[in-house]
Amino acid sequence: MIKKLVLAATVAAVATAFAPTASFAKMHKMSKCTPGQMMSGKPNSMGWAPIMTCGADGKMYQTLMMCMMASSFCPPSM
Repeated sequence: MIKKLVLAATVAAVATAFAPTASFAKMHKMSKCTPGQMMSGKPNSMGWAPIMTCGADGKMYQTLMMCMMASSFCPPSM
């Protein structure tokens, strides 16, 4: 009986040691965009939209460029 208890505790300890932690799973998530990807943001009341680019960390960053949404030269929105 004691051997089975020790064996069960050992198996539980080994399984817990190799289980990924929440921070590990959070750190290794898929990025939301690919680096270099561009998209237009929400247009303002005059129809101008900011252009956003994807950084190396997978996050979208606003650039200093704007585009008129009525033209066909804006990058597509996601």
